[in-house]
Amino acid sequence: MTAGPRDEQISFRPMTRDDLPRLQEWIAAPHVAEWWGDDASETVEGVQAKYAERADGAGTVSPWVMEIEGRPVGFVQWYRVEGEREWYPDLDIPPGTVAIDVAIGDPDYVGKGHGRRLVLEFVHHVLRTTVPDCPEVWIDPDPRNERAIRAYRAAGFIDTGIDLPDLDHPNQVRRLMKLTWAGPTFR
Repeated sequence: MTAGPRDEQISFRPMTRDDLPRLQEWIAAPHVAEWWGDDASETVEGVQAKYAERADGAGTVSPWVMEIEGRPVGFVQWYRVEGEREWYPDLDIPPGTVAIDVAIGDPDYVGKGHGRRLVLEFVHHVLRTTVPDCPEVWIDPDPRNERAIRAYRAAGFIDTGIDLPDLDHPNQVRRLMKLTWAGPTFR
């Protein structure tokens, strides 16, 4: 019997500089490039410039590598929303709220049901322990990215109906989705 997305071992580890060449490949992959970043971030130099300090633990964005059965398949990064107010204009941001950005870079793992579980387990196993004061987790996909939105909904994110400006793409918007958990760490 072949293991399916529900049976495979998922793990997360902080990204290092050694991961940057793979990150560049993932960002440049057509299924990711369509939704992620700009042309500069798809080059080796662009990835180095944007992600090297993050991989070193400097700055406010924390990048992680997602693995399935020990194989790196994508990346996720989290950051505190209060430090990124220009991306979330005119919103009441609960103190401690974090946002995540996610991409499954390995095309062999796209469209097979992994996204929901990767997002849910990252939130539960990494964010709940790393930022236990976090009241909400936000994600803001392009509203045309139906596959991502389905995965986020399946993981428990609620579509707020709020469109946000996309500072990297002025003619586009991002759709705010939120995950709020009952309990001692997420409210």
